[in-house]
Amino acid sequence: MGAMVIAVLEMSLPREHEWATLRALRAFWDSTCALPGCRGGGVFQEVGRPDTALYVEMWQEAAQLEAHIRSRGYQQLLALMDTAAACPELRFNFVAETRGLAWVEQLRLGKAVTGESE
Repeated sequence: MGAMVIAVLEMSLPREHEWATLRALRAFWDSTCALPGCRGGGVFQEVGRPDTALYVEMWQEAAQLEAHIRSRGYQQLLALMDTAAACPELRFNFVAETRGLAWVEQLRLGKAVTGESE
């Protein structure tokens, strides 16, 4: 199995079309989250920054995300990015390791922590 991939889009919402753009991002998310391999994500706004949206997709494997990006439907997200008030930032984070609460507990208790996955 390959590494998990987290896709993150940060974009400034177009002036006077903020709500319409957010609705469109949420509709795109609603169709994306049903795809095989999509593990989570959503559309978010930071408190105090209502003009900025954060769109996140978490994929089990890169190949599943690649199929999504090649799909005809992905054009919707690219079109939304074109409406941004400033240059949007789209990045893909390839996750090599994931740690959980046990790791936090080890750190809090001062135990030696290895670089291995939990």
